[in-house]
Amino acid sequence: MKHLLSLILAALFAAHVVNAGHHGLAKHSGELPTGPLITADDVAAAQKGWGDAVVAIGKAGDKATEVAKKAARSAYAFELGAIQFKPTLAAETPFRPDLEGALSYFVAGNSKYAEDKGFALKPWSKVRFDNHTVKYQGNIAIAMGHYYFTGPDKTETKVEYTKGYVKMRDGRVLIFLQDSSLPYGAG
Repeated sequence: MKHLLSLILAALFAAHVVNAGHHGLAKHSGELPTGPLITADDVAAAQKGWGDAVVAIGKAGDKATEVAKKAARSAYAFELGAIQFKPTLAAETPFRPDLEGALSYFVAGNSKYAEDKGFALKPWSKVRFDNHTVKYQGNIAIAMGHYYFTGPDKTETKVEYTKGYVKMRDGRVLIFLQDSSLPYGAG
């Protein structure tokens, strides 16, 4: 089974070589680097760091953009090229492959993304992850589950997610894939 998973992941990551020139995908294709094995503790730490950053952005007041930019650069794999980021409440421009698009989603204020309201400005008081499954292959992990955002009134908003993490050679764990959505029928 592990060998089959290795073959499937290798085929998925290598497919961009075959398809890069088709349908305008070249500018959004890329490879993930090799690195040390990623662990459950690495994924848990990356998830906690991401959740803490969302809370910190909401508490930052007029420094929210600065906090968000620092958090995004340390959490996401922008240094590897386009990331696969589809935020929860983005409909008109659902894919955000770069820092500019991600920042707009978290703190708003970018006319290219007029639909953004600044998701991380709520302010949220807590973010907790409930992983349904996590798959590991070398230095890559893909997690799927729910995360819960606690609002100022102590109510939780439940969001479904899939996140892909890559452990870099220097030990940093970065998000290269994030797809979030409200549960079907909610909202």
